[in-house]
Amino acid sequence: MKNRLSNLIVLFCLIAFAACSNEINPGFNQEDYEPIVPPEPVRTLTSMASGERVILSGTSVEDIVLSWIPTVVKGNTVFRYEVLFDTNDGDFSNPIEVLKSDKEALETKLTLSHFQMNAIGRLAKFKCNSNGTLRWKVRAYCGLDQSLSSLEGTFTIFMMDGIDDIPTEEDHLLITGTATEDGGDISKAQEMSRIDDGIYQVYLKMKKDKTYLFTCEKDGEQYIYYYSGGKLRQRLEGETYECVQNTDGIYRITLNFNTQEMETIEIKKLYLYCIAGSYSQEFSYLGYGKWGVKSFLAHKRKESWAAGGETRYHFRMETVTSEGNVRMNWGSNIKDGGSPKRDDNGNLDYSYFNMYEMSGDWDYSFRYDDTLLQWGEFKDNKWEATVRTDVTIYLNADYGVYTHRWVAVE
Repeated sequence: MKNRLSNLIVLFCLIAFAACSNEINPGFNQEDYEPIVPPEPVRTLTSMASGERVILSGTSVEDIVLSWIPTVVKGNTVFRYEVLFDTNDGDFSNPIEVLKSDKEALETKLTLSHFQMNAIGRLAKFKCNSNGTLRWKVRAYCGLDQSLSSLEGTFTIFMMDGIDDIPTEEDHLLITGTATEDGGDISKAQEMSRIDDGIYQVYLKMKKDKTYLFTCEKDGEQYIYYYSGGKLRQRLEGETYECVQNTDGIYRITLNFNTQEMETIEIKKLYLYCIAGSYSQEFSYLGYGKWGVKSFLAHKRKESWAAGGETRYHFRMETVTSEGNVRMNWGSNIKDGGSPKRDDNGNLDYSYFNMYEMSGDWDYSFRYDDTLLQWGEFKDNKWEATVRTDVTIYLNADYGVYTHRWVAVE
């Protein structure tokens, strides 16, 4: 009975507590909470807002600061800010760039380097070495609530030196002019090889006291480039600048659009080289970046480490650079890649013959194609091929990569 009576007392207490709680719970009262207030628009811009002009420079250490007076703060609401950039013909409905203000959008200023401002100018399609006017507004926001300043600032930037229309992987960059092998006939112009993004190279024969230029077509429009004053430049409308060749010879020209540099080296000699026996075979220049030798009779020497004959070879190029005479070695990009590969039908994998600048003499050499050359009898410590071959080196864009080919003479 005592236990039952205790349980009843506990139950009544719980019911009473619950009833009491319901009586003192007032429910949601809007006056107890601070309302979310949409931000007032920014009404005063304090810097870079009145037509200032800035000459952008890659060496400048001074930042460009856009600033404004903050929007009116109500209560404990924290507002953040974004800066919208647009051009003279824009209406800010699709701004060219939107950037948060400093300190993750909390500051009432936006600090930009000259490089960052130059990038915004490129988005606005401003040309290098030219003026362009930008307009800007400030957007204050809190959550989904926001307001755009009714006032706008304007300023002018003079864009950095550079090249506006750099050829891409889809474009074909050509070299042409009276100094080149096409004699100025652009329909016969030589295409340059794309080495990397913005880097192009060409091997060709040049004529003294003649002119040349570089050109490509992008979206149906022709663009022309030239080298002058120590920089690679894009020819602007109305300009007629061309490069002048000072000497006769065979040259390699390398253009770097990213750094606006051009390197020219003279090619004096190109030859096949076998280290075993120090054997070499010079190649003749054939035009348009090709070298070759006709009816070549290859041979291989017996060596202590190669009882069946040493077949490794590579190519050597004697050049004249700004640093003096330099020898370049050309070989494979695979260390000791073995002999040329054939599939089950006897077809060669021609990628084996692709050529790359190499260091050293042995590791990245090619090997003779025994199946093609068909070695004869051993005589005077060597074997001679029974099949003569025409060998051609392609330092041009014909195959999309520098390479060489062996073809049996019929």
